[in-house]
Amino acid sequence: MTILIVSAVQSQSVRIAPAEDTTKPKELDVVVVTGQYKPQSAKNSVYQVRTITAERIQKQGAVNLQTVLNNELNIRFSQDLATGGSDITMMGLKGQNVKILVDGLPMTGRQGTSNEININQVDINSIERIEIVEGPMSVVYGADALAGVINIITKKSKAAKYSVTARLHEETIGSEFGLFDRGIHNQYVGVTAKHKNWEFGGSFGHNYFGGWKDTATGRELVWHKKDQLLANGFIGYSKDKFSIRYRLDGLDEIITNPGNFQQFPDQISGEYFAYDQEYLTSRLMHQLQGSYFVNSNLNFQLQTSYTDYSRQVFSTTVSKQTGKVSLDIGTGRQSIIDFTGFTLRGIVNYKLSKIFSLQPGIDINLDRGEGERLKAGSNTVDDYAFFLTSEITPSEKINIRPGLRVIKNSVYDAPPVIPSLNTKFALTKNLDLRLAYARGFRSPSLRELYFNFFDANHQIIGNPDLKAETSHSFTGSLNWKKITSKEVVYTTVLGGFYNSVKNLIDYAVSPTNQNVFQLTNVSDSRTAGANLSTVARYKTWNISVGASYTGFYNDYSETDDELPQLQWSAEVNSSVGYTFSKISLDVSLFYKFTGKRPYYTTNSSQQVVLGEQKDFHMADLTFNKKAFKYLSFNAGIRNLFDVTRLNNTLTSGGVHTSNGTRNIANGRSFFAGVNFNWSK
Repeated sequence: MTILIVSAVQSQSVRIAPAEDTTKPKELDVVVVTGQYKPQSAKNSVYQVRTITAERIQKQGAVNLQTVLNNELNIRFSQDLATGGSDITMMGLKGQNVKILVDGLPMTGRQGTSNEININQVDINSIERIEIVEGPMSVVYGADALAGVINIITKKSKAAKYSVTARLHEETIGSEFGLFDRGIHNQYVGVTAKHKNWEFGGSFGHNYFGGWKDTATGRELVWHKKDQLLANGFIGYSKDKFSIRYRLDGLDEIITNPGNFQQFPDQISGEYFAYDQEYLTSRLMHQLQGSYFVNSNLNFQLQTSYTDYSRQVFSTTVSKQTGKVSLDIGTGRQSIIDFTGFTLRGIVNYKLSKIFSLQPGIDINLDRGEGERLKAGSNTVDDYAFFLTSEITPSEKINIRPGLRVIKNSVYDAPPVIPSLNTKFALTKNLDLRLAYARGFRSPSLRELYFNFFDANHQIIGNPDLKAETSHSFTGSLNWKKITSKEVVYTTVLGGFYNSVKNLIDYAVSPTNQNVFQLTNVSDSRTAGANLSTVARYKTWNISVGASYTGFYNDYSETDDELPQLQWSAEVNSSVGYTFSKISLDVSLFYKFTGKRPYYTTNSSQQVVLGEQKDFHMADLTFNKKAFKYLSFNAGIRNLFDVTRLNNTLTSGGVHTSNGTRNIANGRSFFAGVNFNWSK
């Protein structure tokens, strides 16, 4: 008997075809697990789930998770050059409202002024697939899930007794490249094995980004150098009705920020100094997941994780005359912050009848933090929750899933009950309707409450008096799928959303110092949007086209009723793929247009004026070729339109703005790689 663990299930396919017409093509529908009672096809899920497969990741030649997600609708990124991170926006809400999961368990280590998980610290080579659920999942997954959930499903042992995979990837950074010091140089190797009821596996990866010089002079870089070591290992045991799995993920990252030599000598030594900084990050994440199936109607699941995350700022001075490197003892130039996170999730799935099922569960999250830039003493946020969802299926065409979550938070008074209601209706054989409402709750994180940071570029103050964010969210979608007798498969999704967030947390200028930004509850925000996407498959062609229109909240509408409440911005994405079967060659084009984003701000005379972030186009052209039995090669052009940075029409005065400039990418790049896959 094979047991499937919901959060650790392997990617599977379910064949769906018309019942009586065997001449029509069959379409593979990927199995999803995020928020489900059991693994099931995306078509049958009560949630609207987008899935990105390992095959799609490989075809894109992606070196990090941002490259993959950047092509998705309703997801946007901007670069934080100061900390080496990337800021994500999803459904118009910032990244602190996006829950990042690894095999169903949350990542610990929100960093930078944006308070976001750096998704580029996830090993892209260990990903089996990515599941994206838009809309609040606070009932099932708790805080930080107002905008939705991105669940990273890692690779598991497959049917083979032994397997070995390896990858080499070389890429320019714009026009800059060198064999050892410039460009992107990535290496990866992974192994798995199975013996009777046991499975083992592990991998090691090295990712090197040589920084981007571009217009910088002297020793400085526009984008900083990054060196990552990533490793993981797992062991699992399954027999009859019982399964258990342990996984360990490790990260060691160094981001180097070199400075230029000063124009004037030091008054004491007479030497010319340069000031360098290194950002050192380490993460160790333990996961233990188990399940026990009593019978087909009752099973138990337990998931737990413990993460130790450390972020250090290490500053040095370099003498121009002697080259001597010394520790920089200036105020605020050295710091270490340590975070630990513990999660425990216990779930019971009980099917009372053919129509009615229950899923009670507990969810415990304990966060701890200490360091020079955190408030002295104890920095803790503990969250205890009990949730209960049920699945009501009076017929094959109707699925109703109500849910409730009761929360006890150590810092904030949560709402007495957080409700949600998800529904799915099969209107016809090919047309499904999904409607959902959810209440959200997010308590401020440790960083938002207690983190203070002052240097030449940042003056950030945490706020222990912050209020918790709450929200009301509505989502809906129509899914139409048609399989024709001419080997054509059409899938079209029309969706929309509306979010109302109370006490949104963001940065505001300190009333006592215009150069200091303090976290505060800035407004009662709203976002809304609509999207339409279509996927068509015909023989060896795969074509997808999508468009969305998202409304971002305008804070200034609160003080001026004549200003619009929402400022709208469009997106268009597309991918075209063709397979030359005879020579085993895949050619793919990935494209996304991000429309201009209007915004209101104040000018030097403190008048409210309209500005905008410029629109831009991004595209990647890739080639993937299978060769021999175990090898495949890929190559391509990244960022065909040579996008680097955009100048806003007005300077917004945000924490990371620089003359109204938004950093997007590092120019047109070229890459090539080889992949090795062997199994027995």
